[in-house]
Amino acid sequence: LLFYDYLPNGSLSSLLHGAGKGRGGADWEARYDVVLGVGHALAYLHHDCLPPILHGDVKAMNVLLGSRFEPYLADFGLAKTVSGDGNTDGDSSKLSNRPPLAGSYGYMAPEHASMQRITEKSDVYSYGVVLLEVLTGKHPLDPDLPRGAHLVQWVRDHLAEKKAPGEILDPRLRGRADPIMHEMLQTLAVAFLCVSNKATDRPMMKDVVAMLKEIRQFDIGRSETDMVKGGKCEKWQPQPLPPEKIVTPRGSSNSSFAFSDESL
Repeated sequence: LLFYDYLPNGSLSSLLHGAGKGRGGADWEARYDVVLGVGHALAYLHHDCLPPILHGDVKAMNVLLGSRFEPYLADFGLAKTVSGDGNTDGDSSKLSNRPPLAGSYGYMAPEHASMQRITEKSDVYSYGVVLLEVLTGKHPLDPDLPRGAHLVQWVRDHLAEKKAPGEILDPRLRGRADPIMHEMLQTLAVAFLCVSNKATDRPMMKDVVAMLKEIRQFDIGRSETDMVKGGKCEKWQPQPLPPEKIVTPRGSSNSSFAFSDESL
């Protein structure tokens, strides 16, 4: 007989899309705390466990919420341990020596969906999809997306057309003060790194956590001078970077910003 803590607020998915929609988790501060907590959980699995563990099914439905909306990463039924080094292009990611993992359609990384060998970077991709889901309020396979597009492609197309990034945010998150809008758009930039098509272009989870924490701590007063890098942001390097390396604001943080070409 197994006993588990009762988690009264359901899942992140139900909070965003179901019965919990519009409750306390709808505000940005709560959503940020949830995604940061999930990031810490994945960083622990990837970097602090011996051997490292791939979760294999990171999605909003597998993030359960406690009484204070604290997140719990659940459902380890597809988890696998990691072995081997498998260095490619200078990437130190470790390859699973097991058959490709099953997963949830809409959250699987390209290499995962095409039955290639996976790494912890596949979890990073899935986490990036969750970030986009939290920011936009849309399911990865939302039927309201035009032409049946996947959420990742919809966001890419929107930004490639030079539309204001704030327009893709969940309507419940719009109209906030500039510092909060700044945090959300910086988090969008981190999500873009996570959903890079090539696994080697994605950051490690410990770096994702560092970037998300830096967003909350970042001094908004110096953003306009410190973040502008000739009108274009720099490509991610495999170490923790402050978010000013990721995104370049143009004018108000409430209106527009630029991604590097490599992210699109």
